[in-house]
Amino acid sequence: MSMNSNGEAVPTTSVWSWSRFFDGLKQGRAPISVVLMMFIVPLSVGVAAVTWALTYRAALTAASTLADSLQSQILTGIASIFTSRIQALEQAVDEHTRNWRAGRFSKATEVDKFNVVKTLLGDLVPHAHTYTTLHFVLMPGGAFWGADSWPDEDGMHFGAMFQQGPISNYWLINEDGSNMTDVGWKMNKTYENIDLTNSSSAAWTKPYLYTNYGFATHSRTIFQDGTFIGVQGGNFALEFVGDTLIELADTIPYRSYIYAFGLDKAGDILIGSSISRAIGDIYRRDNASNSLGLLTLPELAANQTFWEPIRVLYAQLLRTTPTGTLFDYFSQTRPTTLELTLPDGVYIVQMKEISSLNLRWGLVHFVLRDDILDALTRSNKETLGAVAGVVSGGIVITIAFSFFLATALHRITRDLVLLSDFKFKDVLQKDLDKSSGASRPSFSRIAELWQIQHAFHKMVVTFAGAISQKRFLERGNMSSAVPSRAPASMVPEGTV
Repeated sequence: MSMNSNGEAVPTTSVWSWSRFFDGLKQGRAPISVVLMMFIVPLSVGVAAVTWALTYRAALTAASTLADSLQSQILTGIASIFTSRIQALEQAVDEHTRNWRAGRFSKATEVDKFNVVKTLLGDLVPHAHTYTTLHFVLMPGGAFWGADSWPDEDGMHFGAMFQQGPISNYWLINEDGSNMTDVGWKMNKTYENIDLTNSSSAAWTKPYLYTNYGFATHSRTIFQDGTFIGVQGGNFALEFVGDTLIELADTIPYRSYIYAFGLDKAGDILIGSSISRAIGDIYRRDNASNSLGLLTLPELAANQTFWEPIRVLYAQLLRTTPTGTLFDYFSQTRPTTLELTLPDGVYIVQMKEISSLNLRWGLVHFVLRDDILDALTRSNKETLGAVAGVVSGGIVITIAFSFFLATALHRITRDLVLLSDFKFKDVLQKDLDKSSGASRPSFSRIAELWQIQHAFHKMVVTFAGAISQKRFLERGNMSSAVPSRAPASMVPEGTV
């Protein structure tokens, strides 16, 4: 309240005052500006929160989609590289098996056998980066003949191999094929999982370790004139698996791990990893016979520090398969994409199987979801800033609108309070310009409120004028009704 010109208490013209605000709250009332802000501000913040939540959810979906697409392309590329090598060796072995069947190869004399080795060597030289050896084992007796290749810092080297019983020979061959030097040799695994009675039998060995290198061997039975005479085969070193995984992992801008396993119900065998190229040095282990072998998935999982992703994967396999193997996982209809939680975050894991004849390999790719999300949110920061700016602007506009609305309504309510007390003078004088004395009412710029204020002001002025005129007329009537004193000249003589 404030005092008017007559010293009377009148409602304050201030739109906002803490005392009026708290007095209203005590009586269960609040200014309309506060009510509007209590509605609009939480609504705006809520919309912003929902927008952020939907954006984050969309980012998660986008991260999963991006990871799925990325991993699918990576694994498809790896599978294509591996499959091309597998098929190349299978075709080479099949071609030389047909040479035996057609009689183009002979085992009649030692010279004939050396000629076969020369043919195999001629095939191997241009394909040494695809497969490592081509060989044959003659039956009965088990005489092993073959052509071999190996790389080192000086380039690619080639050799001819022979072994039967305790006798073994390995001849180093110069580029011109001369000066063959016997350096001694012991053959590796020649065939496995093959039916020697079946003329069309073909199979792959399980991945195995030989001289600290991993190998896989493919073999076919040799029949001439319907008679079994031996096994034609070839192998490649699995070192290319790790090389391929490392090269492809280096192209991925996110934290990731790629593993390749030979699928086996007894325990999946690691044949390559994007962590290291050295299968023989890192992946070997001493078994019960004190010999070396490739590590299996359970053995890797036991080393939680170095193989943490494998440990988490193995735990998942134990929960979802009877044997805890990728062999069983791929044998059933199961999702090929998983989300696994590691100490450094959630990883999206995708798996893919490669198969040919009895060969079954499994690829497993881990990629950190948070790295993908970070890249997505980094590109969306400007958009999120714009959304925050729009929301903040909306709140500011709401506050401004509430202030203008409260100002107009306060003026109306102020006039109503004065009018209810018949203080027309205060109503009419509150808008007087002190310098000119002219009435300059201040109305809202909101059309509807302007009409209300303008009409109300006109009504107050008209009503005040009418009341003032009525009071003037009433005073005039009262004056005419009272008799006036007659002049002294008109009083009869003798009258007192």
